[in-house]
Amino acid sequence: MQTAIKQIITFLGLAIAAAGCSKQLNILPTTKEVDGNIISDLQGATTALNGVYYQFAASGPDNNLVPSTKWVDVNEGYPSNLSGMFTYPYGGSDLNSHLYKAPSYELPIMWSYGYNLVNAANGFLKNIEPVTKLGDSTKTEMMAEARFLRAFGNAYLLLYFAQYYDTTSAYGIILRNEFVTTTNLNLPRSPVGQCYDSILSDLHYAEANLPSRNTDNTGANKWTAELLEARVLINRQTSADYAKVISLTNDIISNSPFSLEPNTEDIFHTKGLSSQEVMLGIQPYTSPAQTYKYSQYLYYDQYTLSDSAVAGFQGDPRQTWTYFSYTSPYGYGNFPAVIKYYPGDTLNLSPTIMDEYSYAFRLTEAYLLEAEAISASGGNVAIARALLGTVEGHAGITDFTAVDAASGSDLTLLIIREEMKNFVGESGQDWFAVRRLPFATIQQLIPTLVSKDLLVLPIPQSEIQTNSQVKQNPSY
Repeated sequence: MQTAIKQIITFLGLAIAAAGCSKQLNILPTTKEVDGNIISDLQGATTALNGVYYQFAASGPDNNLVPSTKWVDVNEGYPSNLSGMFTYPYGGSDLNSHLYKAPSYELPIMWSYGYNLVNAANGFLKNIEPVTKLGDSTKTEMMAEARFLRAFGNAYLLLYFAQYYDTTSAYGIILRNEFVTTTNLNLPRSPVGQCYDSILSDLHYAEANLPSRNTDNTGANKWTAELLEARVLINRQTSADYAKVISLTNDIISNSPFSLEPNTEDIFHTKGLSSQEVMLGIQPYTSPAQTYKYSQYLYYDQYTLSDSAVAGFQGDPRQTWTYFSYTSPYGYGNFPAVIKYYPGDTLNLSPTIMDEYSYAFRLTEAYLLEAEAISASGGNVAIARALLGTVEGHAGITDFTAVDAASGSDLTLLIIREEMKNFVGESGQDWFAVRRLPFATIQQLIPTLVSKDLLVLPIPQSEIQTNSQVKQNPSY
């Protein structure tokens, strides 16, 4: 955590001092200022807020020092390894084999991602508070964006590293709602219930003060705040949460300006961020053009579909544009390479800008979360079936025999299987969804999950060593 905090203290100054004020994430910070009284006008505030979005996209230089958005790792590849939908074709990894321990390679990357985002948001909120030249409505809206992004970071940490399923548990996250300094660097974990309260407080502020549409869909809006709240609540799963999820998602579906893409493939292969289904997306760097995401999927082959995922796509029309059988030129054999984001020729692989876009929130999630909440709470089966059928229809499925016949836990399982396929390698929803099943069912789908404790990742060893107040998760 200390290393991550040093990086973000430096970064906040970098982002704020960056030239320009666009939220297109195409400006690389160039100076080395640190936190201070550095927002004085709208341009400075906009540039600083852009820095928080920079962390949201997991931006940074790739292995060749090209500015890149690395959402692909922390929000696509790693969670899909955990869900069993992805695998590492050259011998497995700690994540997809569920053998992770505190020293595992991926954990500090995920941990730093969450806290870098939280601390960037805290730095922005600290420095915009005394500014009087923005106008009350502009200042409030920008603070709402920052609080939405802080809620996203805290929710990310809670759902990966804490006992999210038990509001009475002491194993929450280190709740940081102030910019980190040497005086508040080492803190203990907060109770899970308190973590949820803090996240929801930020989201309620964001819902009340964000616009219906931002300047473009790389900025947060009222509806993404509602959808994040629904995402958080369906994982908390208290008795009142299902009803609230249904209310939130129905509001989004009925009243938001977003609409399902008629053909789901078009989002990823032709329309990108211009699709009316995309509620919040990640804009890649274009000058110089990044190729990081293409490389992770199709050059280095870091993430490929697992055998069970391939089996799940058999007979599904998405099979043809989700993966293809790739023969390694290096003698590693054949494996199902992911082309969900790649619209090009699979016989002559070449990066395009389209395969660099990422998607944090899509309207489809609202349909599936509402269907799941209705089914899991024993609500109107016909409505849940209709919501699921609508999503599958947009994905090209025409046979709804299984959907029309399902009810109870069988229908809930169908919905979650659809969430896993629809959001494979996208925003972590495949991992979050499968964990909401009864543990015995989870084990049938992911046999390497031999203990419920493995649903929660261990705190990285680096944090344990530097912060004596942090207790490790059980079984680690």
